[in-house]
Amino acid sequence: MHYKYLYIIFFSIMFSQSFFNRILPGEVYEGDAKSMAIGNSSLTTSYGSGVIISNPAKILSFNESYMVDLNINFNSLSERRSIVFKDEWEESLGETDYVFNQNNAFNHSFGFFYQPSLKKIKLGIGIASKPYLSFDYNYDEEVRGDSNLADGIIGINDPVIGFHSYKTKGTMDVQSVGFSFSFNDFLKNLTFGLGINRLKDTTVNDSVKLSVIDSYYDAMNLANITDFNNLYSISGDTFISIGIDFKILNQLILSASIQESVLISDGTELDFFSNSISNYVGLPQFFDFENEELVFTLNGFYLDLPEKKNIGLLYTPKSNINMNLIFELTNRYFKHDVSVAGIDYDVNEYKIGFEYSPMNSYPIRAGLVYSESVFNAVSPKSILTLGTGIGFSKSITMDVALNYSTYNYKYYDILPLENIFDYSCDVIDCDTVTENNLSFLTTLKVEF
Repeated sequence: MHYKYLYIIFFSIMFSQSFFNRILPGEVYEGDAKSMAIGNSSLTTSYGSGVIISNPAKILSFNESYMVDLNINFNSLSERRSIVFKDEWEESLGETDYVFNQNNAFNHSFGFFYQPSLKKIKLGIGIASKPYLSFDYNYDEEVRGDSNLADGIIGINDPVIGFHSYKTKGTMDVQSVGFSFSFNDFLKNLTFGLGINRLKDTTVNDSVKLSVIDSYYDAMNLANITDFNNLYSISGDTFISIGIDFKILNQLILSASIQESVLISDGTELDFFSNSISNYVGLPQFFDFENEELVFTLNGFYLDLPEKKNIGLLYTPKSNINMNLIFELTNRYFKHDVSVAGIDYDVNEYKIGFEYSPMNSYPIRAGLVYSESVFNAVSPKSILTLGTGIGFSKSITMDVALNYSTYNYKYYDILPLENIFDYSCDVIDCDTVTENNLSFLTTLKVEF
């Protein structure tokens, strides 16, 4: 029986929070608000500082000699955990939520572009600094006991007796410098770009804390776990991104880019991504039982960030309608020595979107993203994108966008009272975890 109720509100520099961020950190969106609105199309339609990573060929996409951009993001993530409730004859009546998390957070990034005046070539230079990876996860669990009140006695049958807290925390920033060039006399339709991206060193903190606020009642619903607070120093590294834009026709532009894989680690040689997968639920497992005590099994950090290959088309129909249509495909490949059941090391993301700009009005932007999951036990995720923009002058623009996504999966109780990790969800009725993510991004660009 569950005696758990949860309500959390917290603020963090990063917008992404997921239980699995500890071994597979969440990525911050690379593009600007315009590209986010058009199906997260950072390869083909982004013109902000994030292109140094996603497609450095786009560094030449602005018109003046200088450009500064600022991106501000707000994200709200809600997580619900549901269990099957039964009647006194053990017949299933449906599902009910017993945990609800709502997390609101902000982050920001900025960049600077410069385009010198040269005769034979067009050259663009860009620098940027932004958050890139999030290890954050917060879980505070309200634990209730049983007062066994006699009939006629007024009181609470399930008083709060304590709290379980499990947290991981860490942010890895990236500093980027990029170059883009094209020739004025020949190969005019080709633009090349190179980005050099340095992931900064950071720390990751894991902690579990058991708090007892009322020792009068039986503590039978408190997990048998010892408090800990572990800190690991994670070393970043440098990775290269290469991009190309090819104007096939006046109405059609082909874009492609590649981001190389990079290792981030605290010196540990164990690949947690592959070695932490549960044989029963097909998802990472961070806790286990040893001698009837609940313990945290992760020690250190090791991950080869996947190699990314991107290809996309930007099509502008030849008509009086001012419209752009895009299609992008992103492939992520995770390096591995041994394949583990339940993990897809080669996953794709499909993006479609459009922008319609009526005369003397605001542009209408929308898109759809279909993203395959690394874990076979988690269904693919669909993301709906919307947005618009405004030009205050020829040199100052502001774009806004929103993303909404939802997905669910089956998983164990995070801090169980007994060893349930040796059973499948068919036996123990795992929680149904539902995550809903709503994200807003605003980009301000100034050219001069």
